[in-house]
Amino acid sequence: MSLDGDDTDKRPQHACSHRIPRYRITMDEYLGWYRRRSYAHFDRPISEAQARALVTNPKLVSSHAFWPVILNPQKSVSMKEEHGYRVWNTKLRPIVFAAHSDSHIYAYYAKVLGKFLEDKYSLQGGEHVLAYRRFPRPRCNVHFALEAFEEIKKKESCEVVAIDVEGFFDSLNHQQLNLAWKQLLCKDRLPDDHYAVFKACTQDTAVTVPTLRDIFGGEIKRRTGISGEAICAPKEFRARVKPHLRSRHKLVWEVKRKPAPACLKGLPAGIPQGLPISAVLANLYFYDTDLAIRESIRSLDGSYRRYSDDILLIVPKGQGKAAELIVQKELKKIQLQVNQEKTIRCRFGVTNGVLRSISVDRHFKEQNLSSVAYLGFTFDGQHLRVRDSTIARFVIKAKRAIERARIAAVENGEFRLKKRQLYTQLTSLGYGQAYGNGVYDQTRGNILPKGAPRLGFFKYLRLAERVTGSAAVCKQIRQIENEVFREIDGAEKSLGNRPVSA
Repeated sequence: MSLDGDDTDKRPQHACSHRIPRYRITMDEYLGWYRRRSYAHFDRPISEAQARALVTNPKLVSSHAFWPVILNPQKSVSMKEEHGYRVWNTKLRPIVFAAHSDSHIYAYYAKVLGKFLEDKYSLQGGEHVLAYRRFPRPRCNVHFALEAFEEIKKKESCEVVAIDVEGFFDSLNHQQLNLAWKQLLCKDRLPDDHYAVFKACTQDTAVTVPTLRDIFGGEIKRRTGISGEAICAPKEFRARVKPHLRSRHKLVWEVKRKPAPACLKGLPAGIPQGLPISAVLANLYFYDTDLAIRESIRSLDGSYRRYSDDILLIVPKGQGKAAELIVQKELKKIQLQVNQEKTIRCRFGVTNGVLRSISVDRHFKEQNLSSVAYLGFTFDGQHLRVRDSTIARFVIKAKRAIERARIAAVENGEFRLKKRQLYTQLTSLGYGQAYGNGVYDQTRGNILPKGAPRLGFFKYLRLAERVTGSAAVCKQIRQIENEVFREIDGAEKSLGNRPVSA
């Protein structure tokens, strides 16, 4: 695809409801697509000049041999309340990472498609699509959650339905995605370079990290290092890895330990989670469905929001069930379905001058006082809080990090913890003066000094506190931090109390 020359493709075009200045877009609009990745893969990293020469040449992209992706199952822990008890659920997410040259192609074409998609949003409205986009005024999930809760407070009397789409990335129908891609470009068929990228995203093969460990008899190389080394040489890849390659589509559902949704009807579907282009393709796939749902919910005098696979409906009392059916109907048209187990339904109303939230069942019969959860936050009509499961996951990770530091101290014969990184990552103390005056400053673009960790969960919590102004979030911060300090103190005291070996 040429960005600066004329489009000489004379094939019949789709009638487009949008006007896109296609193929006459300057490179300046795609700044930021190149990023050197530090992980090791089957190829070696390439420079920006090499990557630019590749991605801006349609013929090279069309004939590019994409490497298999490496699938690294990521453990995700969630928590929910059932009959007054906390129930923990662990699942594996099939996250992939692509080869270096492939990632640059995906990132560049993500910029191309993203620009075209934003042009469509600007003409037909895209305020309902929240994830994977850049807004004139930078916003994140904290801002989106606050806006939704403020709307509920303003309406007072309303019903709220929070819906999770089942197997979102892993269930996107390839034929439907191909059609949406062609319509975005106003083409009857995809240009050869775009089709090559489409095939790489939908007909890819994969190998898991555990399989690679088995192949090479232990831990594999995880970082390229200064020399930019690959996991193995091409000859070794062909001899040892290639026989173990499998269809990513089948591998994904094995990793998730569940059958593919019935709505897929056994057809290959899904795009990899983790590619630079995956997010844009998800929004592209949903474009017409988003508009249809938005207009239908507006006819009920309600509002519709979608953040990736999280959908939120805010409608007048008595319209919740109708709104939920609208979403189910529209999702079915694109071979997707609702995860009924994760659907949250609440009815808000004022009682004795106080806004309250009452949970309702799937028939919208009232149950008990509850709160609506959205994008990591909960709201019960009075208080906005960080979701309990989000905090619980952080506390688990914090305790593991502290325990690792304690074990390291024992192995080194030390009687004190090395607390600098623990304080930086696990509390609100941040860098302080621990790493000198040259620590990362986003406004100046400084990089972290060697050994300095990135700021962790408390940076996010402080942002949430600042944006929402919630006293409940402020209280949660104090409670979490106190618990972390107690864990660190307890771990260090256990070191001091252990017997000294002879």
